[in-house]
Amino acid sequence: MNDSEKALDQLKVIRSMMERATVYRALSAPAAIFGGILAVVVGCYFYIQEKNGVFVSGSQYFWTWVVALIVGDSFNGFLLLRRAKSEGKKFISPGLKLTFLKTAPAVIAGGLISFEAAKGLDLELCTFVWILCYGAAILAMGEVAPRSLKRLGWAFIISGALLFLVWMKFKAALSAVLGVDYLGSASIMMMLTFGMLHIGHGIGVLLRKGKK
Repeated sequence: MNDSEKALDQLKVIRSMMERATVYRALSAPAAIFGGILAVVVGCYFYIQEKNGVFVSGSQYFWTWVVALIVGDSFNGFLLLRRAKSEGKKFISPGLKLTFLKTAPAVIAGGLISFEAAKGLDLELCTFVWILCYGAAILAMGEVAPRSLKRLGWAFIISGALLFLVWMKFKAALSAVLGVDYLGSASIMMMLTFGMLHIGHGIGVLLRKGKK
């Protein structure tokens, strides 16, 4: 297969994904709400651990959130699999493969950097990396992603950048006002972004769907 044929095949895949954007947007709503609630629960758990004076290692923080990610993605995968079966189509479609390829660089980079940050107990930096790389991964989907998902990606980028700038400048003052240390502040940021942004995205999609 020459380069022009490969480009044509990729364009066909992108066109197919754009035509199915409504379906993927509808499926993303329950998955986003589920993932958001899960993030709030995990964030609350770590916040309470700090308030109770319980030491949480960087590895525990990192791997607990990785498990939460796997659970959330598994639920999303279940919804996609059920939809694929109902339509008589393959679950591992060319569109899904293209999505993995587009998001892989940001996911891999974010995973490596955040792992090293967590090992050094720099949980706030670990969290910032997750927020920004997650937003970058969503935006990397390009034409494959529905418009609502692109807005979510930009919401993560903007909120992550603002949190980073504000926290780096006023960290000492904010820590005193909020009464939190590195674990509590990281947990709050995870709840605000991966929690509330996902829940807001899911509710927004459902409301727009109800108006149509």
